[in-house]
Amino acid sequence: MAIVTLSDIHVAFGLEVVLDQLNLQLHPGEKVGMVGVNGSGKSTILKLIVGRIDPDIGRVVKQKSLRIGYLAQEATFRGDRTVLEEMHAGVEHLLRLQRAIHKVSGEMEDLTGSALQAKMKHYDRLCSDFEIAGGYAYETSIHATLAGLGFEPELHNAKTSVLSGGQLSRLGLAQVLMLDTDLLLLDEPTNHLDLQATEWLEKFLAGYGGAAVIVTHDRYLLDKVACKIIEVENRQAQVWNGNYGNYVQTKETVRLQQQREHSNRVEMVERTLDFIARNKDQEGMRRTARGRKTRLDRLLKESPDFLEKPSEQRTISFSFGKTDRTSDLVLRCEGLGKSFDDLTLFEDLTFDVLNGERIGITGPNGTGKSTFLRLALGRLEPSAGSIRLGENLRVGYLDQHGDVLDPSRTVLDEACSANPELLSEQVRNRLGAFLFTGDDVFKRCGDLSGGQRNRLMLCRLVLAGPDVLVMDEPTNHLDIASREMLEAALDDYAGTMIVVSHDRYFLDRVVDKLIVVGTDELGSRCLGKTEFVSGKPTYSHYASLVRKRVEAQPQEDQRRAASPRKRRPATAASKPRTKTPEDLKRFNKYSLEQIEEMITALEHELAGMKERFGDEMIYKNPEQLAELQSSFDAKTAELDLLYRAYERRAE
Repeated sequence: MAIVTLSDIHVAFGLEVVLDQLNLQLHPGEKVGMVGVNGSGKSTILKLIVGRIDPDIGRVVKQKSLRIGYLAQEATFRGDRTVLEEMHAGVEHLLRLQRAIHKVSGEMEDLTGSALQAKMKHYDRLCSDFEIAGGYAYETSIHATLAGLGFEPELHNAKTSVLSGGQLSRLGLAQVLMLDTDLLLLDEPTNHLDLQATEWLEKFLAGYGGAAVIVTHDRYLLDKVACKIIEVENRQAQVWNGNYGNYVQTKETVRLQQQREHSNRVEMVERTLDFIARNKDQEGMRRTARGRKTRLDRLLKESPDFLEKPSEQRTISFSFGKTDRTSDLVLRCEGLGKSFDDLTLFEDLTFDVLNGERIGITGPNGTGKSTFLRLALGRLEPSAGSIRLGENLRVGYLDQHGDVLDPSRTVLDEACSANPELLSEQVRNRLGAFLFTGDDVFKRCGDLSGGQRNRLMLCRLVLAGPDVLVMDEPTNHLDIASREMLEAALDDYAGTMIVVSHDRYFLDRVVDKLIVVGTDELGSRCLGKTEFVSGKPTYSHYASLVRKRVEAQPQEDQRRAASPRKRRPATAASKPRTKTPEDLKRFNKYSLEQIEEMITALEHELAGMKERFGDEMIYKNPEQLAELQSSFDAKTAELDLLYRAYERRAE
């Protein structure tokens, strides 16, 4: 039975019709991806379901008592509460129950007899309701959700007024995920999420028991999570079974079938018209020709769209020109280091990028990806070593924030500046391929949306005809159709490409090598670390490597615990004794065998502590985690002293 039904929905804003005769059903537990070009009405459908707007025509029917969690594209907060206070506001129902339990607990102290028995029953009911609602785990869930979405503990007590736009979006998502819901409506939830947070969200959605509608351009997420795809196109919604990959394949099959059917219809009409023209004046065939004409006229009158071509959404269309191969070496990085005060992003980084290579750079937010591009372009100075581009190269740069665009200039002026040799009319023709038509070309860059800025910067890249493409998050603000057009253009591009991206689907399609910055070998955030990965599809290959390492880690810990670290054997010839250091004097009273036993016991204890770091109750509780870490550090220091004492006694 459907939990939400939209019937014959019509929505218009002024003269613009957004949805018309739209029908849609959502069912319990299903995870649905919603796709469509920007402005097609996806967000409008979510607002209809949650009740933010009403349809002009049609009905929205929801299951009684349906609990809905809704994430809008722009999250807003009052600004006077902290991150934790906002998270607690999302579980107010639990806090009310908790306060009621405390109140009833206090009231029981002064009661006896039947009054006490009645109050105890009331107390038990409240405790049961609290437990069923997840009350005993809500603090843990809050900290786990904040950690999963990239909130460091030091931000938990920060006022929301000091958070960036991206942090506010992530806090909005965290708050919605904490609600007790039957249906989640998520409008672009991966905006402002890095890879680690997006993967955490995927796991959350996979384990979420309710239904979810996810509006997103993240095709990798849709492949992992969605069981259906809702495509919003031509003011209506069509449902396709399966994940995003299945949707693409099925839709292509349907498109080819529709094209064949259209060709057959056109061919049938042309044959009929030809027959009528040849036989309308022929003796003995006039009647047949008139009959054919009558039937054809009736068909076209009753089905006015009989000869209409299958519609296709308008999207950007472009390709990169040929490049001049002037140098085999495109980029050389030697001993590169970059620090900001005590923050080290790169250290002793050395590699070359050769002509024609396609390099992807990815990693958590704030680990130096964009900084690396600015270093390569000479816009930042390294703290150590060197990084330089080859000589005589035309470099095209796409900045994720659009800072390369002058906000006071028009779209046409900015496009013309990319290649002054072209005539204005030639540039306008090219802008049309990027959906800038008519008066759009006279808009000021400062008035453009994020998607329009990205399309203009892509147009500038194409016009410049670069030998090297340097791109920072090129798929930001692009809908799926535009992303796929960009990927197709890059497939045919013969030059060198260095691209920073969180778009895993994009990385799999267009890059041959991956540089992962700011994570350790298990995929956890670790500033200053860098890993080079080869293998296709590139990101999926890297994800598989990390998954295998994580799975192998418990066995590696057990192996290390079972095999104590090698210690230096005693030598036959004794060296002259030096004075025992102060920190080792306390071990003088133990024999060599006793110290070895102490080392073995402490190694086993540390191995057990390492396993506790993976305990959900530990890593989701900051206080317990800090206590465990402190104890682990102290015992590790003690083990180092024991090793030194052993080696000294064994000399």
